[in-house]
Amino acid sequence: MSKLAVFLPRDLEVRSNLLMAELDSLTAKADTAKDRTLTRAESKRADALIAELATIRQSARYSAETRSARVEAVQQEFAAAQYAQRAAHTAAFKAFLRGQEITHELRANLLAGTNTITYTEGPQGGISVPVGFQEAITRGLAAVDPLLDANVSTVIQEDDFSLQPRVLPGWDLSRVQAVKVGEAVQQGTNVVPPVTQKLVNKWTYRLSLGASLEFEEDQFQSTMETMGLAFGIGFARGIGIDTISGNGSDAPSGILNGLPTSYTTTNSGKVVLDDITSVYFSVNSIYRKMPKCAWLFSDASYQQVRNAVDGNGRPLINVVDDRELLMGKPIYVSPSLPAYNPSLGTQAAGSFCVFGNIGQYIIHNSAMFLRRRTQLPGYVEAGLCLFTGLEMVDAVLHDPTNGAMPPVVAAALQ
Repeated sequence: MSKLAVFLPRDLEVRSNLLMAELDSLTAKADTAKDRTLTRAESKRADALIAELATIRQSARYSAETRSARVEAVQQEFAAAQYAQRAAHTAAFKAFLRGQEITHELRANLLAGTNTITYTEGPQGGISVPVGFQEAITRGLAAVDPLLDANVSTVIQEDDFSLQPRVLPGWDLSRVQAVKVGEAVQQGTNVVPPVTQKLVNKWTYRLSLGASLEFEEDQFQSTMETMGLAFGIGFARGIGIDTISGNGSDAPSGILNGLPTSYTTTNSGKVVLDDITSVYFSVNSIYRKMPKCAWLFSDASYQQVRNAVDGNGRPLINVVDDRELLMGKPIYVSPSLPAYNPSLGTQAAGSFCVFGNIGQYIIHNSAMFLRRRTQLPGYVEAGLCLFTGLEMVDAVLHDPTNGAMPPVVAAALQ
């Protein structure tokens, strides 16, 4: 295909190709002639071909510049509209935190047992937090539990206080394989990815923070960052536990839900190289090659691995570019994994580690919804107000193999 095809209509592309072919033919004819020259008529024809090609190329450049300018203008218009919308939302949020009345706003209020559309009533109804506030919450979530970090697992973040159902189709990557066929063999039925899991539930988490009535009077941006980080850390401590061990019936499905113990360490209170390699090779190689393949340790088991050495007394953990790697895979410490307790004998699944393609763990969460209340005993008389944040979450380990070849495994300490 000609390079002009990107910018020109199909008919001009075809015309350009014909002109180039004719010009190449004349050039080849001159190369084979004894005096390497063309007749007067052929020379005039070659000049005409070059002139027409130059015109077409000029049209291509003009088309490219026009299209680029048009795209840039549309992008700038969209960015300006988006900025104006965010600025208006931030201004409304600032007024809301100060207890001022804001314009009524249509929002979905999908709390447990409720599925209605309501109007917010300023301080009474609450407001969805702006983008900057949600970013601060996200940083707080990731700071406490790695599973809540989009760089570790797969986090689907909604823009508002809603959680629509999500379907997660997928193939078993540990078994999918092409087959060799004969030349006359017809195409068979394609393998359709099974719908193995659905994100259809929603569980609401609540966290309240007290503040003075003048909380938002000074330095709005820094106070918004401070409050967002506090909400993120508080939510992480509640949500993080369920993302590890939630049963999927009255809480999100944790990464350990239904995951059997694939391996148990052989020594009590000690981790050796064989423990690491046994867990590592219990995961199919295709999942080990995924970019989000990693280790999850509790703080206690991480300490044991940190003390472990190979046969030459070298630490098993390597540090590369300030990242701790074990068997070439990054290490994350999750405070929500089962704690090590030497008095219990064999520990629970995950007490040693969780290993595999953590990207197969999907977390679906809404933006936070914030309410402000002052008419509460102990608050109004002290000049205080109560900020209550609500966030909806669902989660599931997406295993297309249904346990036959799981992308993630759990190991226990002896």
